[in-house]
Amino acid sequence: METYDDIIQKHMLTVKEMGILESEIDINYDDLKEISTELGMTEDGWSHVMNLSEEKLVLAESHFRMKSYRDCILASEEAQLLNPFIKGARGQKAKAFLLLAIHEEDDSYLEKAETQAKITLDKESNDKNALEVLATLSSKKRLIKKKHVPQTNKSLAILAGVFVLVAAGIIFYMYGGVTGEVTESKEKIELVEKQLESAFSKQEALIPKVEALLLDNKEDQSKKIYLDEIKSKLNESGLTTKEKFDLHQELGEALSSVVYKKSAENESQLLDDLRVLLEGAENRINTERKNYNESISDYNQKSTQHLEKL
Repeated sequence: METYDDIIQKHMLTVKEMGILESEIDINYDDLKEISTELGMTEDGWSHVMNLSEEKLVLAESHFRMKSYRDCILASEEAQLLNPFIKGARGQKAKAFLLLAIHEEDDSYLEKAETQAKITLDKESNDKNALEVLATLSSKKRLIKKKHVPQTNKSLAILAGVFVLVAAGIIFYMYGGVTGEVTESKEKIELVEKQLESAFSKQEALIPKVEALLLDNKEDQSKKIYLDEIKSKLNESGLTTKEKFDLHQELGEALSSVVYKKSAENESQLLDDLRVLLEGAENRINTERKNYNESISDYNQKSTQHLEKL
């Protein structure tokens, strides 16, 4: 039996085979959605894939700020494979290729940076990252061309200095806002919190499916009232991350108790699928909880202000 994750992998493979990583694909949003539906993607599953692509782009931006350019490229490509129409992923990838070339002194990445930047501007004419990449490459090419003209040592030194200033200015602009290890750790916590919120949303999306199993008898209505109480608490403003996590643990137990009881009374494919979805949601929450606690530990080691784990 295929799970949501299996279907998502099929969706990503289909998009990859269309050539999105090398160029644009000749298909529109609605056609791609129809293809994914034929693969078994539900409406909720499609919405989850679109949200997941945004999370991957945020992750790519975080990797870039932490100078993990290869990870930035991988996360950008995952965002593209999930949603080939997402804005900003290709430009982010082009910029990462450029910085790889500069930091590793490997010009083989320059062609990749230029290709990705040009493709980006065909669809996103104002993409800042793509414009920066092409501007930097243009300056580099002009300076290299001038080096082939006989000049005095003084002229060569001036040209080299100009290139360093141009490159340094652009790189400084790219790195704007990154201020020390504590800031990076704080940004990582914010990123993981978004991932945790996404995991919470995935579990909450299963509530209507489980409530649909409840009948009019006293026991089932009591469970419905309990679920409504948890939902009401989750909708309260000002909840801390720990309070949300505790409520979602309670929610997971309540949802599972309904599904497992119904499964014991009457086996069906629907109940089997719900069990898989509930377990998947719970596993993802636990995974993101682990990531959250690790990011808190990292932050606490670098800051005098200690944050609470889940």
